[in-house]
Amino acid sequence: MYRQLLLVITVLVFGCTSAFAQQTNRQFVIQNTEIIPIHSKHTGRDHELVIVYPASYASNPNKKYPVLYYLDAYWDTPSLVSTYGNLSYDRDIPEFIMVGLSYPSSTNYGKERRIDYTFTAAEENSGKGQLFLDFIQKEVAPLIETKYRGEKTDRVLGGSSLGGLFTISTAYKTPDFFTGYIAISPAAMWDKGALARLDNEYAKQHKALNGRMFISYGTDEYKPFLDPIISLQKQIAARKYTGLELLNYRMEGLDHAGVKSEGYARGLIWVWKAKMPAGPGGLELEIKGRQ
Repeated sequence: MYRQLLLVITVLVFGCTSAFAQQTNRQFVIQNTEIIPIHSKHTGRDHELVIVYPASYASNPNKKYPVLYYLDAYWDTPSLVSTYGNLSYDRDIPEFIMVGLSYPSSTNYGKERRIDYTFTAAEENSGKGQLFLDFIQKEVAPLIETKYRGEKTDRVLGGSSLGGLFTISTAYKTPDFFTGYIAISPAAMWDKGALARLDNEYAKQHKALNGRMFISYGTDEYKPFLDPIISLQKQIAARKYTGLELLNYRMEGLDHAGVKSEGYARGLIWVWKAKMPAGPGGLELEIKGRQ
């Protein structure tokens, strides 16, 4: 039914027979996924959307779902799909659609994300975050909500590192568009503390910041990168914004890339806490069913 996202498994076999060798190019398929190419009139560039449908999507054609918009889909989709499945089994989260923001496979991801995920031009080829946010708000979300049954009133944004920088920045830029924010190891050091300055400017004129926000880091991260995150967590918490439900979280013994799985697991539970399904998790049901 869906065009599927494929992950190639490379198998190295020495001295294998020709019959066995024919199986070495088998592919692992992530079910219920689709890749949609899209050219943005706002960024002027080609993008891709990696859509991951919930298990009940096909059997409930009239149902609308909350939506997780997540950055760096070219890297994080396999891990997020696994995390989603595990949390769903435990009944820790509701069903939702995942929409990954990605680029064509031939693209230099590092270059593209510096362009799109930053709102200030601290480096060459950076600082176009507002155009990327316009792309999400005015092109991606309307597409998902009109064609793919995404819920307009329950959107969550998630990202790591520069993606976390973009996620928190978006909370200030468009405070009523998303209902939740998952920022894993946000690049708070970017442009000598651009996030802290953004919060300072916002706080001068606003007492409220609506939504549920999760900000995390790993204790083993590079210290010049880590310290601004800790400082930002404290700064935002001290504001006591009306309407903001903030969870600051630390992950012991993890470095920059290793925090993603736990960060998304904790973050997803936090942002959709009010929609946690009732009843026991899958393991309890399995054990009771065997008794």
